[in-house]
Amino acid sequence: MMPHRPSPRTVPLRTVAERRDLDLRTVVGAPNDAPQVRWALVSELPDPVPYLRGAELLLTAGVNMSTRPEDVRAYVAGLKRAGVAALGFGVTPVHDRLPPPLAEECRAQGLALLEVPRQTPFVAVSQAVGEALEELHVQDLRRLGEAHRALARAVTGAAPVERVVATLARALGCWTALAAGWVIARAGDVPPLSDDVVDLVEKVRRPGGPRSAKARLGGDEVFLHAVGGPTGAGEVLVVGRPAPLDPTDRAVLGTAVALLGLLAHGRSPAVRTPGRIITRLLLDPEPGAELAALLADLAGDAEEGVPADTFRVLRARWTGRRPAPPGAAPAAVAGTELVDAGEGELRAVLADLGDPEAHRAELERLHRAGWLAALSDPVAPAGLAGADRRAATLLTRAAAAGAPLLWPQGPDPLADAIDPERARAAARAILGPLGADTEDARGLRATLRAWLAHHGSWDRTAAEVGSHRNSVRYRIGRIERDLGADLADPEQRMRLWFALTRWEAPR
Repeated sequence: MMPHRPSPRTVPLRTVAERRDLDLRTVVGAPNDAPQVRWALVSELPDPVPYLRGAELLLTAGVNMSTRPEDVRAYVAGLKRAGVAALGFGVTPVHDRLPPPLAEECRAQGLALLEVPRQTPFVAVSQAVGEALEELHVQDLRRLGEAHRALARAVTGAAPVERVVATLARALGCWTALAAGWVIARAGDVPPLSDDVVDLVEKVRRPGGPRSAKARLGGDEVFLHAVGGPTGAGEVLVVGRPAPLDPTDRAVLGTAVALLGLLAHGRSPAVRTPGRIITRLLLDPEPGAELAALLADLAGDAEEGVPADTFRVLRARWTGRRPAPPGAAPAAVAGTELVDAGEGELRAVLADLGDPEAHRAELERLHRAGWLAALSDPVAPAGLAGADRRAATLLTRAAAAGAPLLWPQGPDPLADAIDPERARAAARAILGPLGADTEDARGLRATLRAWLAHHGSWDRTAAEVGSHRNSVRYRIGRIERDLGADLADPEQRMRLWFALTRWEAPR
């Protein structure tokens, strides 16, 4: 199994102590020879313990340090209780040499002690710890990206569930089992599950039960996580290894759980395509799934050979006279592997080309091919879900105008003047019962949005929402009664459009 670091992120003391440019001298080595350091700080307090969290490299020049043996003994004992990783003592300007009682007590109590020479400033030691932590962060990002790419490849081809489980086991250096009353897939040396672990599996897979749990099994820590949404898919991912999971491991695990959830709910070949699965996770994010590292590989390049770092969301609706293309065609239509297509509709994640005219040309190409499309503003990976909502709103406007639309470029003075949080609060107040997270409320919001976008046209609204015009009249009348609003009033229509475009559904 791969070695794993403890959490929170720390680096071995030797990473800093052995740097030649610092010229540190190890006076007392730690008993386990591998103390972990979370940060370096300077303190000249006689008792710094109340201000420590543990795993620090504490630096001092002994400004207020007593050299009486009993005081030094108490000082070192306090640092040991606080969990200090090591003490770094500067031999200048107060002391010409390291006080012998300090070395004796550190040796007796097992606290690592470094001598910081005259020519090495404390800030250089702190900077060295920071650089080591940053390098560790870069390694974790690289490991996260590699694991995500491997998981993306795993959902292609035959037996995607088994491949995801096996890929997760390799990425985390663990054994893994997917269970649902029986073991669906396994990877690594899965031991017989104890009665306690089996009981936890049953609790986690139960709808409404806990979403995750931890247990011990022999020398392993065992992590259990429900697969699927809040109602669950009746499946539980079980992971075991001796070391705990660090933040990077948890991110990889969260992504694997999200992929397995989509695979469990979608059994058709179309739903199992990796592009569609990953697109759904990007635009309808689930907690713990972090797929930003996949975008540069699957969304295309901003320029030939240059990966994009910002992306746009495309929403399109088939308006051609002949039937919509079959399910295999949308990826070729959109020019990206990240496509989620339905009956006559699709949404996709595209690399931002950095040229609005190039995007307008693509929208016109789609329009000539029978697709009415709208393209969001460019966003970083974390903003894709919001960009998807804006693209959906823009597509409604495009349908009303009968022409493709690109999100306006440049700053929006109205948006700049409105605080987003206050705008969402106002939107929830304006929508009232229409803001409920129910099927009925969602249907009323969709009808109202289409009716406002089509300037009150009953026929065009009915065609967009797929209902009879009398049903649209009934729903608009009900909205007026429920909200106490007169939709003949342009002020009321403006307020409701504001609310619909700035409201976010509860998750």
